[in-house]
Amino acid sequence: MKIKHRHFIRKSELKPLKTEILKQYDQKFIDQIFPRKSNVELIQTESGDTLYAVNNELKLWKSKEGYIPVLTLLLNNRVDLKTIIVDFGAVRHVANGADVMRPGITQIDSSIKEGDIVQIREETKNRALAVGKAMFDAPEMELKTSGKVIKNIHTIQDLIWEFEKEFK
Repeated sequence: MKIKHRHFIRKSELKPLKTEILKQYDQKFIDQIFPRKSNVELIQTESGDTLYAVNNELKLWKSKEGYIPVLTLLLNNRVDLKTIIVDFGAVRHVANGADVMRPGITQIDSSIKEGDIVQIREETKNRALAVGKAMFDAPEMELKTSGKVIKNIHTIQDLIWEFEKEFK
């Protein structure tokens, strides 16, 4: 991915951005992404992605699924998201971008609602593997015995991850 355009956004533009993100997340998430004094940079890529860097650190990606925190924030436990835990057998598949199937899940955060952005963690080391979007509410997921329940959006194998490693 190559940068097409990048610029810092004004403080007057920051409030509407935070309001838009609040439709998807809570205030705690906003506070974790945007510290009190923050320079927010909007980055447009040639492939049409919109990314947000806060104080020179890539933090958010705006996809068709909404605002997605970049995986390094989850790996470093700097952002709280609702969580799905998958078993060892699912790790390789999820890390390679596969959607999460119900049999591979060992634990479901009971507050998950359909459409929520969730982190997918593995059970042995409790490391973040991916960011996904819930396809069902938690109680509905618990009742299922098969099928896809989480759409995989962002993993350590995708273009956003590669872009972030080279971002300066």
